Amino acid sequence: MHHLKPDVVARIHLYRTEDGGRGNTIIGARFGCPFVYDDEAFDCRILLDQFGTSLAPGQTAQVAIKFLNPEFVKPRLQIGSRFKLWEGKAFADGEVLEIVS
Repeated sequence: MHHLKPDVVARIHLYRTEDGGRGNTIIGARFGCPFVYDDEAFDCRILLDQFGTSLAPGQTAQVAIKFLNPEFVKPRLQIGSRFKLWEGKAFADGEVLEIVS
């Protein structure tokens, strides 16, 4: 599997299951979910194959993120931008560490 070039690198924190987070670990090379920034949702893929292969509830990790339509969200982001990851409800929050050009 080839590596996709990420649009951003971020630190994310998955909420613990007892705090309303996911009930199971995210496993696999790429995980798709909405990236919610400034009350708008943007389709993204968390590229787990670039920093590890799984994320468990309660875990904090650095991840690469690829947007399906980067032209709509990437110009609005800056280092330190805060966001949420959504799956029927917010299950993680994060902060942009790097914007990949």
